[in-house]
Amino acid sequence: MSWWVSWALSILGVVGIWLTGKKKWYGFAVGIANECAWVIYSIDTKQWGFIFGSTIYITVYSLNINKWLSDERRARVRNMFHFNPMNYSRKSK
Repeated sequence: MSWWVSWALSILGVVGIWLTGKKKWYGFAVGIANECAWVIYSIDTKQWGFIFGSTIYITVYSLNINKWLSDERRARVRNMFHFNPMNYSRKSK
């Protein structure tokens, strides 16, 4: 495998982290895809330690994307039924 592949995968990992920092849920998806690519890279180059690390990263990304989407769904439902009594306490003249 060419030398530039590990550089490309590292840059893709940084892009995933950057997207997550910008509160984009698909930053986690980019991270998962990147770790799958690292597994392929590690098998091709026979660097077996990467598989262990990538498995941990994939697990953490998966748990976080699930939590993030669940929190977002919960917030959407909460906002649909939100009642603020201050809006109804007095009528403006």
